[in-house]
Parts: sequence; C-alpha cells; structure tokens
Amino acid sequence: MQIRLEYRDAPVRSPLTPWVHKAADGKGWWNAAHYDPPMPPKIIGKGWPVWTVQHRGHEIVFASPEEIQHAIDVLGQKSLPLTRVLGRPHGAVNSHWLSRLHRSWKPWRVREKLVARLTATLAADMKRLTARTPKAKSGA
Repeated sequence: MQIRLEYRDAPVRSPLTPWVHKAADGKGWWNAAHYDPPMPPKIIGKGWPVWTVQHRGHEIVFASPEEIQHAIDVLGQKSLPLTRVLGRPHGAVNSHWLSRLHRSWKPWRVREKLVARLTATLAADMKRLTARTPKAKSGA
C-alpha cells in the first residue's frame, strides 16, 4: 500500500468531493466557487495538494484532508454502511464513492490497515503542510 502527497497545477475533484465539500454559494458542487468545508488552498510554488493511495492494483484520490477523514470514518466501521443509504440524501443511491471502491479494498482486514495508514498520513501531512508551507489565496 502506497500513499503519496503530490501537487497539481489545477484544483482536484475526487470521487469523495461531492460527499464532503458542500457548495456554499447555492450552486452545484461541480461549479461552486466556495465550499463548506473549504477546499485546500493552492500552496505557493507547489500547487494544489492531492493524496493518492495505491493498493492491489487500484487507486483512490483524495483532494483534501477532510476527504481523508471522511474515508477513515466510513471505512473504519467494521460493517460497511449500505451505499444506497449513504447516497439517499443526495438522490444518488448508486453513485456514492463507496459503491465505486474496488471490492479488493472492502474486506475488514484490508480496511483496518488502510484506515491506520490514512490516519498516520493525515496527521503527518497536516503537521507538515501547516508548519512549513506558505499558502496562496484560494483560486478555486
């Protein structure tokens, strides 16, 4: 299992973005200018942060620390919630990110390791991002 933090030239939207970042300006999440919680700002000299997890030949991308925390909260449940229940508030019963997660990631033993790695990565990267890197104004 590999987890890496990279930077992109443009803001990133991941499969978790619509479930975590709600449009705060009355628009749909896909074209909103402001989100709650806000999307991460551009880091001067680097770009927008994106976390990629690769495991068992598949990957999942996270666009924010809040998305990582949301994945920890969902995947950390010993019995996974039903995706149709998770998607119902959005009228998207079969498009929740969990329904698109590859089945090789869904056994409890795999998720247990994934959650532990995501938790450690989140703590380390948040400390590193907030301590040493100046931030630019959010452009997205």
